[in-house]
Amino acid sequence: MGAWGFKIFENDDAADFVAEFENSGAVAVAGALDVACNNLDYIEAPDGSVALAAAAIVAAASGKSEFLSEPAETALRTVSNWQALSGLKGKAIQAVECVSSPNSELMELWAEAAPADAANFKNELNRLRAALR
Repeated sequence: MGAWGFKIFENDDAADFVAEFENSGAVAVAGALDVACNNLDYIEAPDGSVALAAAAIVAAASGKSEFLSEPAETALRTVSNWQALSGLKGKAIQAVECVSSPNSELMELWAEAAPADAANFKNELNRLRAALR
């Protein structure tokens, strides 16, 4: 896992997603959420990380930007169709639930991490979940 911290954008996949969001806006966010929500068997870590980043962008569009990295904040300000993100709140909540499930590689990887890091990651997911409600 290419992660350097427990926060939503502190991994390679989420950081890379920012460029996709800059290029495609709400379409990229909806696509990332769909991948997590439609994958009922098993969610690979990269897909989970990107779905969480997309969910954080949805939260930010609703005024809860504390989960964004600086590049993601900049992207949100420059994307023209960011208003469409508010319509994705339900899908974002569902994606966070899917990525938090036992069928998620991301959760498996964090379970293998140091206990304090795993606890911090789970807390971050809980905070994101609350921000989306």
